[in-house]
Amino acid sequence: MARLSPLQRKLKLKNPSASAKQKRAQAQEDVEVVTLPVGKHLHIELEDLSHDGRGVGRWQGKTIFVEGGLQGELVKAEVLSDHKTHAEARLLELKQASDQRVSPFCPVYDTCGGCQLQHLEPVAQISFKQAAIAEQLRRLADIEPKQWAQPITGQSLGYRRRAQLATRYFADSKTLLLGFRQSGHKHIVPISQCPVLEPALSKLLVPLREILVALEHTQWVTHVELLQADARACISLKVSATLTAEDQQLLANFGAQHAISMVCQQTDHDDLWLSGNIEGLSYSLVVAGIDKPIELDFAVQDFVQVNAKVNQGMVAQALEWLEPKAGDQVLDLFSGVGNFALPIASMADQGVAVLALEGDYSMVKQGRKNAQRNGLVLVDFEHADLFDASARKLWQKKSFNKALLDPPRAGAKGIAQLLKGQPLERVVYVSCNPASMARDLKEFQALGLNVAKVGCIDMFPHTPHLEVMALLVRK
Repeated sequence: MARLSPLQRKLKLKNPSASAKQKRAQAQEDVEVVTLPVGKHLHIELEDLSHDGRGVGRWQGKTIFVEGGLQGELVKAEVLSDHKTHAEARLLELKQASDQRVSPFCPVYDTCGGCQLQHLEPVAQISFKQAAIAEQLRRLADIEPKQWAQPITGQSLGYRRRAQLATRYFADSKTLLLGFRQSGHKHIVPISQCPVLEPALSKLLVPLREILVALEHTQWVTHVELLQADARACISLKVSATLTAEDQQLLANFGAQHAISMVCQQTDHDDLWLSGNIEGLSYSLVVAGIDKPIELDFAVQDFVQVNAKVNQGMVAQALEWLEPKAGDQVLDLFSGVGNFALPIASMADQGVAVLALEGDYSMVKQGRKNAQRNGLVLVDFEHADLFDASARKLWQKKSFNKALLDPPRAGAKGIAQLLKGQPLERVVYVSCNPASMARDLKEFQALGLNVAKVGCIDMFPHTPHLEVMALLVRK
């Protein structure tokens, strides 16, 4: 055996397990990689569900993800793509179905890119989502919640008050495809109705397609967004060039006929062409202990939660967990138009003061108007880039004992460090991405705040989308 040099001996002492790791790596390389040709048919027992709702099984040691499969099922599947560590497949035939399988309610379920879980019964969907949240918290942050709140749920159909549709026009045949993108493709699945859309929006799909085809320049319309406020609906068109006066008049007449607002925006331009009462876009929040609902106005481009009823329950739970009381100073980060800040500030008779910070200045201005409309004076909306350390200047000379965060999917990385030194007693974190939330919760725990409670929010029924709320409490 060759003798080790002094440097080699020193390195080996620093990392005594290196040789073991090398052996494990070599053993993995020695295992024959199973190659599965596209189109191959497999008979598999599915043992689990992936985070995106696909059945998971193994074939000759290789992990297979089966679209449309459920845990506990025996299936015949067709390979769609093959990779070194796994393969992707689609369900061809059920040999043994799960007790939790139900018949999909949508006629384009097999092709549409949304509602991938409608073959799983609604109660089981909630269990799946809660388990997925728990697994990510445990795996990414070593967090085991002491308590799970009752999931926040709403109607499983007719719940979606906002949706974006794609378009494609065929000039030769003068036909227009209007619908959602196909799962895993750019192809458009045309729809004439959608069971998860607010009924008023779903009824607009057929007449909307007809009026778009009647335009002189239908091909300029690239996307359509449907939006349902409390009092009226709005259709927002994204166009590649300015529509002619004649086309604008056609759309204005359509809006008047259906009592809806019409908005048209050219790609990469800020200017909007408006028709109808855009000021009528608003929604109400009923807060326990407050005599009248809180009214929130919003613009077409502003963010609002897709599911109105679930949003109502989410706000109520956030206030319950935050426990606003006399003398509290509350920091609301990523505040939008005031979805959480205004209900918190409505506790004005208890002396609760709120500083609401948002990165989109148009929503900051809207938040200020909403506060004025509801007669709330103990709330300030300020503009801040919350991913920049300079945001700290807005609160470093003030003292906040409670905070609420509702960040985008990327999470709120670094926010906890910016809050270092604040006497935070309770923090409510609302997230649409448990992975980024798990990362951020670790940072908050380093400040002496422990995760006391976690709850699943079913904002998007029939999809694997995960929405979650966590409560952190000072040790």
